[in-house]
Parts: sequence; structure tokens; C-alpha cells
Amino acid sequence: LLAFAWRPAIAPIAPPSPASFPQELIDRGETLASAGNCIECHTAPGGTANAGGKPIYRRFGTFYSTNLTPDEETGIGAWSEAAFTRALREGVSRDGAHLFPVFPYSHYTQLTDDDVRALYAYFMTRPPVKAPNRPNTLYFPLDVRPLQALWKSLFFTPGRYRPDPGRDPRWNRGAYLAEALAGC
Repeated sequence: LLAFAWRPAIAPIAPPSPASFPQELIDRGETLASAGNCIECHTAPGGTANAGGKPIYRRFGTFYSTNLTPDEETGIGAWSEAAFTRALREGVSRDGAHLFPVFPYSHYTQLTDDDVRALYAYFMTRPPVKAPNRPNTLYFPLDVRPLQALWKSLFFTPGRYRPDPGRDPRWNRGAYLAEALAGC
């Protein structure tokens, strides 16, 4: 199982300068983050926007959302665009750990490259917030991250959104937003 589940870490980076992202890309990312309501899951009650810590209760334990701000130590500041993309598309964090499917990567895998890039630009240009991630409290054996690789082999289908050729572009755009971005 460990060999099957192993994913390599992606080296940390120095956070990119907010000025390195075009404003139109940041604006697009902000629109997408709003449409996906990222702030709802990644903001604890009374907490700072996107700094994580919100409890998500399930029958088998409690998950705590992670810090999406560009803080290097506690957020995604040390994540390259490739690491961010892998999390959205494959459900694997920068350090190679499998993410739990409470993070809806099974939907985000459908995002276009341009939309992933825009989301990355948006989150990397927010103010960094030092907010350590809280450990999840799941029942054994569900707390064993390598088991997520088994879950993925059974229930996860990676791939981009495919427009329905029988529908007009407006319908397909709505379906894309609903299926790929608003998976929560």
C-alpha cells in the first residue's frame, strides 16, 4: 500500500511577488474563488479570511480546513503553481500526502489550466496570515493518509471538464462552473 500510495514531494519555493501576477489574472482568480465559495470552507468562524481552521464535521471524525494564504510556514506560500495544481487535480499536497476527499479535488480536477493559474495568482496575492493548521481528528483507520490512494483508485476519476456538444456555450459554462468549481 505504501508503494502504491507514495507521491513525491514538490520542493518548496520562495513566495512569488504579488507584482509578478497580471491584475487581470488576479481578478479572474477572485471571481473564480467567489464562485467556488472557497472562503466558506477555508475560514474559521470569527477567523481571518482563507486562513483555515474551520471544523468540518463528519460521522467518522472532524476535518479542519487548511490555510490558503501565502504564508510560507503555515499556508501555501512555499507552494509552486505545480504543487497547487497537483492538489486541485490529484488531491496530493506539496509534501506528497494524499488529501482527504472532503477537499473536493474530485471536482477541481475538471478546472482548465487557465482557471487553476488564475486561482493560484489570486491566493498568492492575498495577505499572508500565520495560522497553523489544526490536525484532523478521524477514527482509525480512516486517519491513515495512504489509504486515500485506495479510495482514489475506487472513486476518483481525474480529468478536465468536457463540454456537451449538444448544448450551447452558455449552458456549458454554467455546467462547468457547477461541476468543476462549485463542488462543495
